[in-house]
Amino acid sequence: MANGASADQSQNHCSSINSSSPLMQGSLPTLTLSGKIRVTVTFVLFLLSTAFNATFLLKLKQWTQKKEKGKKLSRMNVLLKHLTLANLLETLIVMPLDGMWNITVQWYGGELLCKVLSYLKLFSMYAPAFMMVVISLDRSLAITRPLPVSNSKLEQSLIGMAWLLSSLFAGPQNYN
Repeated sequence: MANGASADQSQNHCSSINSSSPLMQGSLPTLTLSGKIRVTVTFVLFLLSTAFNATFLLKLKQWTQKKEKGKKLSRMNVLLKHLTLANLLETLIVMPLDGMWNITVQWYGGELLCKVLSYLKLFSMYAPAFMMVVISLDRSLAITRPLPVSNSKLEQSLIGMAWLLSSLFAGPQNYN
């Protein structure tokens, strides 16, 4: 719940404040000291996460370009690339939205934009979690069945399933 926001707002964060709301009868919500601290911490984490994830992707790209031509990325590098992309997506969507919510304390963007951004926020939060599951399954298979290591179709299927499930689970949310 945002700083001083009512219970009605937290349940339906896409709706604008209506005149029957206690907030309209008294003072409007303001950015408190704790909100300013949250915004500052979120901004610092945003910068660090963006820098580190982008650096890792660049290093991975450079490393693969230095490898002999004709060789593909290792399974673990492919999985790490997708995990890093999912983490970067989360960084670029969730952190700015949370920072903006803490600064404005209420939503000014309208119903459609709120629903689209809520979908993107959920999608970007599910994706890293599902990528971790894929990595765990891959490592488990590598330990329990070490001989058929070159099963890239299974790897690609699991990665595709992780992105698909992220988009499905982030689907239309009911904010009533």
